[in-house]
Amino acid sequence: MIASSQTACRYERHQAAFPRWSALRLLAHAEFSATPGSVATVRQWARELLTGTASDTTVDDLVLLLSEVVTNAVVHSDSGRAPGGSVMVCLGFGGGFVHVEVIDDGSATSVPFVRAADADSDGGRGLLLVDLIATGWGACRDTTGNIVWFRLPVTAPGPCLPR
Repeated sequence: MIASSQTACRYERHQAAFPRWSALRLLAHAEFSATPGSVATVRQWARELLTGTASDTTVDDLVLLLSEVVTNAVVHSDSGRAPGGSVMVCLGFGGGFVHVEVIDDGSATSVPFVRAADADSDGGRGLLLVDLIATGWGACRDTTGNIVWFRLPVTAPGPCLPR
C-alpha cells in the first residue's frame, strides 16, 4: 500500500464528487502501486477487511471481482503505464450491499467496457465476470481518472448449515 497525502486528497476529491458515498458507510480505502504484483496485495487487504463481516461466498465473489477490476486498471490505464502509478480502492456498506470502487488514472486510448473474448483467449473476461456476478456495476470518468464500481449483496457470516 502507498501512504501519502495524495492518497487522502484523491479519496476526498472522489468522495466529494460522488454523492452516492453519503448513503454508504465507508469501511476502508487504500492506494496501491499499479503493478501486477499489487493485485495479490489488494486481494489480501480486502479479504482481511471483510472476513467476519460478510459470508464466505460474498467475500470470495468480491475478491474475485476486485482482482479483475484492479488487474484491468493496472493493464489498461495510465496508472499502470506511468512510473509510480497507483490505484485507489474504496470499500463501503449500505442498503444491504457491499460497494467497491477502483479509481485509476484513466487512459487516453480506452475506457472500461465488457469485451467479447475469444474462446481460446487468456484474457478479456474481467468485466464480463463483473457483469455476471455483481448486482450492479458501472464505469465513469472524472478529474481523478476512471472509476469502476460494483456492488454485491451482503449476507451475514454464519455456520454452515446441513443441506
